[in-house]
Amino acid sequence: MGNEKIGIGPAGRGGGLIQFAIFTIVGILLFVYGIEAPTIILKIIPATLIMLIALGHLVLLGDNWPFAPPAGSWTPGKSRLVPGIWMTIFWAIFTCALLCFMRFVYPKWEIGPLYLWFGVIGFWATLLYGVIWNGWPFKGRIHPWGTMAICFAIIMAGSIAIWNFLTNLDGTPLADTPMNHKGPLNVNWLTGYLVWSIAWFFVFSPVFTTQGWPFRGWGHPQAAIGQTILSHILGYVFWEGSLRLGLSPTFSFAAVGSSLIFWSLVHSWHFQFWGVTKYTFFKRALSAFILQIIIVAIWVIVMTAILGPKAKEIAASKLPADVNILIIYLNLCIVAPGLIAHNAFWLRWPFTLPNPPGTPPPDQSM
Repeated sequence: MGNEKIGIGPAGRGGGLIQFAIFTIVGILLFVYGIEAPTIILKIIPATLIMLIALGHLVLLGDNWPFAPPAGSWTPGKSRLVPGIWMTIFWAIFTCALLCFMRFVYPKWEIGPLYLWFGVIGFWATLLYGVIWNGWPFKGRIHPWGTMAICFAIIMAGSIAIWNFLTNLDGTPLADTPMNHKGPLNVNWLTGYLVWSIAWFFVFSPVFTTQGWPFRGWGHPQAAIGQTILSHILGYVFWEGSLRLGLSPTFSFAAVGSSLIFWSLVHSWHFQFWGVTKYTFFKRALSAFILQIIIVAIWVIVMTAILGPKAKEIAASKLPADVNILIIYLNLCIVAPGLIAHNAFWLRWPFTLPNPPGTPPPDQSM
């Protein structure tokens, strides 16, 4: 195909900007204002955590096999609709299978907050193993779906162990039920801590925000060890610190923490480090982080205003949520997975092809 442009519209970050605008506007109109508040809070948000686990496995650990790159069969001469349709079907089947298993086989929970709390643990474990550890030591050594299957078993075993032995439901409506394992970590506290830790996964990942700085020269898995430790230390500092400062817990993890995750992804991948690519290495890492913090602040203010009317509806219905929960819902349950799937599965059809994550590399200025 040479240098022939594939798709319509501008290439590179220009196509990403169009993509971002469409997904954000549609997400707000259709999935926030187009759905009743009880359905969003009590059904969709808990279920989407399981959807995110499935997406993470397919993209990060299964490498989009068998249809989309990097492990799938797509080449520039082929239609992008085939990988898009089939990989989305696989994603839907994977999600439905997990939800049905949890609902009807084990642990037989009704769709509700238990899916949210457990789902955050599973989502954290999926991103820890997929973003920071990159499926080590299996990825690249066995078939992509073999890697995905083994990693799924490890992630689920770890998540179930954390749920059964470390969590408690004190202070929730389920505190006095057999569901409460009375472990040392409260599920509400753990949820906020894990979201903040995930935010730092993205900041220090090899392809987002800092592009692996300051661990890039350590090799693998040494860099993963450093990123894991630092991310969890900073997760604790920012989560516990915000609570001790008297900030609203939902504002801390749901508005700010989730927006840092969201903009680490969007600015680094979809916008290709827009505004900081003239720098390399440490200067790019620092400038990208500062820019993303500024964007997060603006984003939280704008989304608070846009989602405010829906939040008033939620308050009037006496549902256990606020505008900050709507922000994390829009960020991580609607727009982010849509953007990731559109890039990874659909190759940004019908717009121009996306560049791989981590573009441009930290040693190349543009």
